[in-house]
Amino acid sequence: MGAPSDRITAADFVTPPELAGWKLAARDAGRIGGVRLELCAGPSGTWFAACYQQVPLRVLPPFHFGADKPTLVYLLNPTAGLLDGDAQLVRLAAEARTRTVVTGQSATRIHPALNAFSTQQWHIEVAEGAILVVLPGPAIPFQGCRYYQRVRIELEEGAHLVWGDLWFAGRYARGQESERFRFQMIVQDMTVRRAGQLVFRDRFCWRGPWNESTAAWHFGIGPACGTLFATGKIEPDDGAARFTTAAGDTCIRWCGESETVIEGLVKSAFRASAMHNARAWLAPNDLAPNHWFSV
Repeated sequence: MGAPSDRITAADFVTPPELAGWKLAARDAGRIGGVRLELCAGPSGTWFAACYQQVPLRVLPPFHFGADKPTLVYLLNPTAGLLDGDAQLVRLAAEARTRTVVTGQSATRIHPALNAFSTQQWHIEVAEGAILVVLPGPAIPFQGCRYYQRVRIELEEGAHLVWGDLWFAGRYARGQESERFRFQMIVQDMTVRRAGQLVFRDRFCWRGPWNESTAAWHFGIGPACGTLFATGKIEPDDGAARFTTAAGDTCIRWCGESETVIEGLVKSAFRASAMHNARAWLAPNDLAPNHWFSV
């Protein structure tokens, strides 16, 4: 994790080769930041052992629903989203016996790129006996944006993780002003290692804007797609595609309408966590009805 109070700077971020011609914000105040969070188990649930936060990200105090239920942790972006040149670093370390859901409070809005690119990069460590569910929230790429999402996950043997990705077509419900698949470039690079051994990798580079045939090849007829990685074997909801990795983990993918994709991904995520916890997570009465994954 490094020293919890070390300031996050541009040197902490990786630039992919596809975006090597652009830089992050030259003035980093309020533009380059993130959260470092260490989770520990206590008698009444999961707590913060260490926490560092730097604008443009904030973290709320943990929400507890009982000693036998998971702790809910919100990451907040108090700005309008990821602006051109913004960089957000999230480091999470889940210690043994922790039970946690980490999520964003809303969708991630990725603004147009003029002179740079924006990025969100995750480094996650999960100890043996911990259960961690990470649902960052839907990503909405605006017209002309350049964006890099990098995810690095390290699992100990016996660690349990669920990660969910949601990608929308952009600001598409705007009539003639629709920005459906009008981004310039999106790069995602996700790897999962267990005890140092690579067990899953998912990397793509989408170069836009897309015409209808290209969008249909990637997304089908809907404006949303979702991917869930979960340790162990789980069954998807109807309408999803599932495959089991060589290491015995599960990847599930959805395409379709936004509400349908969100519902399928979130239900599968909490069902996967319940397999290891012997009970369902986050019952409907635990969440306000306006939460982005209240289904």
